[in-house]
Amino acid sequence: MIDPRRKKRTHRTRSLRSTARGRRIYHLVVNQQAGSDPENSLKLAGRLERQLRRARRECRLSVASNWEEYGNKVTAAVRSRPFAVVVFGGDGSVRLAASRAVRAKVLLGIVPCGGYNSIFTSIYGHSNPEAALDVVRSEYQRRIDAGLANGHFFLGNLVSGLVPGMVDRIGQKKLPRLAMSWSKLASHAAADTAPRATRMKVDSYTFDAQPLILNIHMLSRLMTLRFAPAAVPDDGRVILIFDRNGDRDMVTRYVRDLKKDKYQYTDGMQMIRGRRVTISPVAGRVWLMDGDAVEFSGNEL
Repeated sequence: MIDPRRKKRTHRTRSLRSTARGRRIYHLVVNQQAGSDPENSLKLAGRLERQLRRARRECRLSVASNWEEYGNKVTAAVRSRPFAVVVFGGDGSVRLAASRAVRAKVLLGIVPCGGYNSIFTSIYGHSNPEAALDVVRSEYQRRIDAGLANGHFFLGNLVSGLVPGMVDRIGQKKLPRLAMSWSKLASHAAADTAPRATRMKVDSYTFDAQPLILNIHMLSRLMTLRFAPAAVPDDGRVILIFDRNGDRDMVTRYVRDLKKDKYQYTDGMQMIRGRRVTISPVAGRVWLMDGDAVEFSGNEL
């Protein structure tokens, strides 16, 4: 069951500076297993540390060489209740840190150093780590929704079907640049993916389909493609995107047009917004949550 956390929202049209009293303590955490250039992550962290210290901010830097160490360092950083925890990593790094920070009401800063950086790109429209340092130093704050899928916390997206197949085929290679290359990638992934009879419910609306694409979005972008143009980061709703009949040619054209940023959703490929989504069956499917593989017990999500 997927249900964004409902909180009273205050919409702000400009940057704001925290009114928290006392020292400004920043805890920087570098995940060296995120992305393909850990040395650059360290350089960026060192640069931000120096800049913050010149601005008379107290700064602590931690470096993790693996995921277990990264999780422990993030947890320790949050428990110290700093002004902000700043993570240097990709979507998985951000999701893990956010799941810890939200409970302690600690601000989370992001410097995109991963493969896709879909969360940061959805919010700011780019994935430039140098510009991200400026955002952290400015103390700009933006509230976004968080979602729960059978108890699993996520910020960006939860996907099954075609997209995990595309991710698997890309592996450690660079993302395609041309729409034709995206189309070819989608075609190969579609050939490896079998559509499955699926029952879905968005709020009170229930329907059946046999989708190749089954995406749930909190934010707009995934793998640099703008899947959910209607996504609003703080509206308390998720977006379900799916195709009706598992038409491989149609989903291939869909991915090609996404790259051109010109796809119009139709009866064949649908986009529905709601506060609560239920999907069944879920067993036997490959699921990616903010880029990381996740397994669900039971037969309903």
